[in-house]
Amino acid sequence: MREEAEGGAGAAGAGEGGRFGAAGRVCDGGSCVSGTERRFDVVVIGNGSAGDNIARTLGRQGRRVALIEKAHLGGECLNDGCVPSKALIEIAREARWRPVSWTEAMARVHAVQLLVRGNDPGGGFEKDGVELAWGEARFLAPGRVAVGDDVFTAPDIVVATGTEPGLPPVPGLAEARPLTNRTVFRLAELPRRLAVIGGGPIGLELGQALRRLGAEVTLFEALDRIAATEEPEVSLELQRLFEAEGIRVVTGAALERVERLADGTAAIATPAGRFIVDDVLVAAGRKPVIPAGLPELGLETDARGFIAVEPCGRTSVPGTWAAGDVTGKFQFTHYAAYQAHHIAKHIAAGVCEPIPDAIVPWAIFTDPEVGHAGMTEAQARERGLPVRTGMLEARELDWFRTTGNLEGFAKVVVDAETGALLGAHFLCARGSALAGEACLAIQHGLTDRQVAETIHPYPTAGELFRWACARAVSARR
Repeated sequence: MREEAEGGAGAAGAGEGGRFGAAGRVCDGGSCVSGTERRFDVVVIGNGSAGDNIARTLGRQGRRVALIEKAHLGGECLNDGCVPSKALIEIAREARWRPVSWTEAMARVHAVQLLVRGNDPGGGFEKDGVELAWGEARFLAPGRVAVGDDVFTAPDIVVATGTEPGLPPVPGLAEARPLTNRTVFRLAELPRRLAVIGGGPIGLELGQALRRLGAEVTLFEALDRIAATEEPEVSLELQRLFEAEGIRVVTGAALERVERLADGTAAIATPAGRFIVDDVLVAAGRKPVIPAGLPELGLETDARGFIAVEPCGRTSVPGTWAAGDVTGKFQFTHYAAYQAHHIAKHIAAGVCEPIPDAIVPWAIFTDPEVGHAGMTEAQARERGLPVRTGMLEARELDWFRTTGNLEGFAKVVVDAETGALLGAHFLCARGSALAGEACLAIQHGLTDRQVAETIHPYPTAGELFRWACARAVSARR
């Protein structure tokens, strides 16, 4: 059963008077605001993938929904993440064959953002039955949120406020005013020499793109390899390709200090020496954005500071749910949407059922792309599973030959006894799309033989997954 919020919010959607109560002074636990009390069935805080999906789903079902957003519609993905970075990556591909100025690149990136955002400045929420409110949300009590002088009450409140860039604890780094994914797309000009701190998806994607647009890039990764969540073969080959493009990759990097010099350049001190660059881009971790007042209500967080949730998505604060990156699980737009789908169902039905486990694929949009589905070989062995692998280089297949995308490979991980697919890993053109096909196969328990015996169109990139599975079948004989 749905838990009713304290402080009278449990009846927020009932009775006459509609959404709006009388104006006046509203106090909860010693915190007072003046203004209108607005009553809804559901209040959603944050308009990223999770918040948008929950608000629209419930609004279309006829529930009274308020969506609170403090800055920009579309969340991190549209404004500072997936959309501008993928647009920049495509533009940077062109830069390998023709000159592309930074001014042109940024103009095209921002044009893509406008295209994705659409023509309705209100995001089309009105037709979905959602009232959009601008401002920063502050919790007064369970079920009660202040935005400026107004109070929003509802029996169910969803926190979908996402994350923001984190800075590693390197002396002088914060004072050096480094770039992040939130500022790099606003640069007036491209730095001639750029240091990228972080060898994960953001650092790899932006580092390669900026190199192709003309920057001299040095990439620092604290671990012993870049793309550390991937198969070692993927990491090592990607580093080789980066270095072939002129990117300097420093792994096991222990940064001692970053200093902004008087001439505007930056100095990075490491045990291996001192690096002088024109700017620094930090892509080394994210930290949760948690609304004010919520921690004081008894919110439980994990060791990293992300909101802890029950398997159904509910937090420790009565009537309060959390979805998307702020929960610290898979920090992907597609997983946030998956969480949102189930949390919306739970709120609508008044239940708290576990969100079903699912194989979550992901991609790193370098060139060639990294696609990841299921377990790595090491993860499978750590679970004590009997393992066989199948590998196939992209250059062995005709689609990759005819398109000139010769770099990379596929690796599949299977159960050595049953042939059940455990994982599939790609470093190749269209690797991101292949991860989706592999995820489908793993999620539904297909074997290497079943994939190998499935006809694929010729010539296509998808054949790489098929024939890698055929290699795994042969390895099991």
